[in-house]
Amino acid sequence: MTTTGRVPASSRSEAQGAGLRWLFICAFIPTGLLLAGCGASDSRAAGPRDPASSPGEGIHALGRLEPTNGLVTVGARPGGRIESIPVKPGDQVFAGQILAVLEGNAQAKAQVAVAEAAKAKGEHARSLEKSKLAIERAQADKLKGLRTEPATHLRMLASQAMFEEMSKLYKQLSGTLQGKEKFDLIRSFQEADARFLRDSLEVRSYEASQEFVTKQRQLEDQQLDGPSPDLELLDRQVALARASLALTEVHAPAAGQVLEILARPGEISAGPLLLLGDLSGMVAAAEVFQADIPSLKLGDPATVQVLDREVTGKVTRIGSVVVRNQINPIDPRALQDRRVIKVQVGLDDPTFAARFINMEVEIAIHPGASADRTSATSKPAAKAGP
Repeated sequence: MTTTGRVPASSRSEAQGAGLRWLFICAFIPTGLLLAGCGASDSRAAGPRDPASSPGEGIHALGRLEPTNGLVTVGARPGGRIESIPVKPGDQVFAGQILAVLEGNAQAKAQVAVAEAAKAKGEHARSLEKSKLAIERAQADKLKGLRTEPATHLRMLASQAMFEEMSKLYKQLSGTLQGKEKFDLIRSFQEADARFLRDSLEVRSYEASQEFVTKQRQLEDQQLDGPSPDLELLDRQVALARASLALTEVHAPAAGQVLEILARPGEISAGPLLLLGDLSGMVAAAEVFQADIPSLKLGDPATVQVLDREVTGKVTRIGSVVVRNQINPIDPRALQDRRVIKVQVGLDDPTFAARFINMEVEIAIHPGASADRTSATSKPAAKAGP
């Protein structure tokens, strides 16, 4: 008896149940995962590769737009109340310009004014002392001639002449006079002798004192023109007051444009105050797959896709530190965990890109294109045939 190819009813029911279960699973699995599963064997065979790079079209990478000198977050001292912010987004500021005023600014300015007034007072007193000393010196110099010449030629001569005359009279009359007349002669002689000695001593003392005038004036000049501990103390007080004032003001660290205000007047500062950037130059900070770095060189041309525009540029910096990527591609098939190196692409025209700070962009770098272009332009032109 021959058997037919019939399947038992129990087997058919099991097969139908398995088919329904498979359709039910497929209905809830996304199509992308099914396609990825179908190509899993190919992916495993090829190994991991950065999908952002496409052979034959240069090196493709993701990046962000930022100013050439970076995006500066200007901060204020935490814990202080913000009194005012005299700038707004879009303002161009210069280095050192006041960006914010904190609590205690008025008191700090008053302390600076007091310290500067004390310093001015000390300098004024020193100036008066110099003027007074100059007058005293001029007077001393003028009296110097009046005291030396008359004392030498008049007083000394008169005293000496009188002494000599009294000496002669004393020798002549001392033996002939008696009583009161002799006493008067002796007294006159002694007075002439004492006057002569006094005038001689005064002149010699004055001449000796003049030897120390130069040293005394040098000491006075050193005290009034050299470093003064009192004025140095006043300078320190002014510096301390100005340092306290600086803690109540926030100044621009460099010239640039205010991009965003992160705090408001009246708030207690938490640190960040505003974003500042110099938009005169823009770059695209690209995350290039580590395997593509050896083929890159400074000056390689690149194009940056900013919305619907392609902006040209060139590689201006190539990093050397391998890090984990911070920008993930939208394509779910692309590797999400990559090891990249930061590469900076300077834009030839920053005008359009300056409106989109921190925007994620696609970057295409063409290694060797600059060298090929240079060699092509340096080749001599072919000579025309006869």
